[in-house]
Amino acid sequence: ASGVPDAGRGQRIYESSGCKACHSIDGSRLVGPTWKGLWGEEVELEDDTKVLGDEAYIVESIREPNARIVKGFAPGMPQFSLSDRQIADLIEFIKTLK
Repeated sequence: ASGVPDAGRGQRIYESSGCKACHSIDGSRLVGPTWKGLWGEEVELEDDTKVLGDEAYIVESIREPNARIVKGFAPGMPQFSLSDRQIADLIEFIKTLK
């Protein structure tokens, strides 16, 4: 079932596409915000608004990295050309990072 999002594939994308250079998965702070605990939680943004860490937010963050900046971080994430399927796999991986 290759059409089903797969967390294992998502983890490989995280490791091979440069995500891990800036985003930790264990809560530690890197250049970008950690992915640990992102899914389903509120994310505080630079303008003091909050957004839910859901599919729409994650897709937007990858497609338009500077659209919404997490509080305490600087804009600067490059745009990655990932397919919808790759993004779905990444989201599936992020869901496992409690």
